[in-house]
Amino acid sequence: MRKTKVHVVKVVPDAELRKKEAKARAVVKRFFPNAGLVRLYRTAEGRVGCQLDLTVTAGDRKRLDQAYEAIMDAARERRGRPCGTKKVQTKLMLPESAYLALKRAAAASHETMSGLVAQLAEGLERTGTR
Repeated sequence: MRKTKVHVVKVVPDAELRKKEAKARAVVKRFFPNAGLVRLYRTAEGRVGCQLDLTVTAGDRKRLDQAYEAIMDAARERRGRPCGTKKVQTKLMLPESAYLALKRAAAASHETMSGLVAQLAEGLERTGTR
């Protein structure tokens, strides 16, 4: 049996994005006149996305990409990681038992290992533990 890829996204309320939906819908109508509802959303991580109700044929990939870019321009949002969140690549030398425990905890919480380490570091910073 074939596995499907599912990405769960936690959406947070954003009144500013709701105000921009009408403008985004007008932009989508230029590219896809028969398009339906356009919803803008913000994830808990701060990323912005859109939900479109439209039919796309095999040759419409470029037009869809152009519509997406126009939506983000209309919403005055940029793709990718939010500003101010700089990531730094690190290398940790952990005992194998600690690595396996971290890997199991990440899988159980549907989080990345880097995300769990970041949460741990933030918790230590809040409590003042060094």
